[in-house]
Amino acid sequence: MTQRDIPEPFAFDEIDFRQCFSAPSYRHFVCLITGWVITVGIHAISKVILTMGLEQSWHFASVYRFLSRAEWNPDSVSERLFTRMVEVFVEAGAEVRVVLDDTLNRHRGRKICGAALQHDGAATNKARSPFAHGLCFVVIGLAVRLPEISGRVFCLPFGARLWWPQSAKVKPKGAQYRTKPELGLELIEMTRSWLEPDRLLRLITDISYCCETIIKGRPKGVHITGRVRKDSSVYDLPAPRKKGAKGRRPKKGKRLPTPQAMFENPDLPWERTLVTTYGKTKWALVYVCMVIWYRPAGDRPVLFVLVRDPGGSEPDAVFFDTDCDSTAKAIIERYACRWSIEITNREVKQLLGSADPQCRTEHSVFRTPMIAHWAYSLVVLWFVGQWRRGKRFLIMTGPWYGLKKDVSFADMLAAARRSRFSVRISDEARERPNVAKFDYARCTRCAKLTINAKV
Repeated sequence: MTQRDIPEPFAFDEIDFRQCFSAPSYRHFVCLITGWVITVGIHAISKVILTMGLEQSWHFASVYRFLSRAEWNPDSVSERLFTRMVEVFVEAGAEVRVVLDDTLNRHRGRKICGAALQHDGAATNKARSPFAHGLCFVVIGLAVRLPEISGRVFCLPFGARLWWPQSAKVKPKGAQYRTKPELGLELIEMTRSWLEPDRLLRLITDISYCCETIIKGRPKGVHITGRVRKDSSVYDLPAPRKKGAKGRRPKKGKRLPTPQAMFENPDLPWERTLVTTYGKTKWALVYVCMVIWYRPAGDRPVLFVLVRDPGGSEPDAVFFDTDCDSTAKAIIERYACRWSIEITNREVKQLLGSADPQCRTEHSVFRTPMIAHWAYSLVVLWFVGQWRRGKRFLIMTGPWYGLKKDVSFADMLAAARRSRFSVRISDEARERPNVAKFDYARCTRCAKLTINAKV
């Protein structure tokens, strides 16, 4: 492949990424994204180079330099990708829902920048240690639904931050230590700056990020839906100030029972509500109250929703929302979208190999996994665009999936790979009908081994 023979796949022609790179860097970026999608198996950078055939026209070291030394800002790429996804998936004027969480890429090595022993939230197996050595990323993604394609919620990642513990032996140069909520707040502020001033940004996050740093520090035009601990301290709304009273206005009322104590109260007035979560519709008992959650949220009222399963199969849970006009049904169903980022983190690692490259330098340890995250979102963008134009792909399923109706990301990825290979095969067959077959040796011993096998 020559330097001018650069593919334009996966909605690249609809997103102006050229403004983020120089001309040589843009060619490397496009080829890396394309190669990351069509590469099967372990996604090492060297394997991506061989898959795209870049070694035929470029020196392989130029690809590594693009990830470790080239001057380009990942946030500018994230901005253009996010803006395009909002145009495609979100109706004009509607609220934009984003999901925030962190994930750990396991790596071993003393010279990896930012790597250290830390907690792995994905280690659910009791036989597996909950601690691992690796790199932690705080990831933010756009939560969208794809009608007629899938009934699940997709989380399309577009931005991230590398979190490194203070115990890391190699730290980013000149970077000040910040906690995960502080990095999450930076991502929220960055995302909010990309939207119109009158557009509402809805953040859905887990209990780890429902803290003072994010709730109090969130910018204007951002509402948060999250989960609450059952032993949280809550207060009643302050009483109306009497006319002529002296002193400062009270910020909170009397102390209320904790959510755990509310669950144990037999006289609590529960209400039955029909909710749809995780693809299932069922009844739930809910109790809604407006309280002052003083330590994380200050003196701003928040809405607490206590949820209990009438059948007793699910544990009791407490959710909150900074939008006091929301309903209990909307809050519960909205929080269920948070699980989409867990599925995305798993698919990005297993199908796109975001944790496979063995990078060490400060820039490459962050930029290389971001290539995999951007590839995930671009594949979904490409598939939805083709679907809306009327193209229907062959979704290969096993006989045990006779009732399958939803299209998974694995199906989208397979369709993207087949589309790339089919174009290359058709072009070669049209231009050169009698193509000689070449049997390239995989190593210097292949020819000798082949002769011995035939004897």
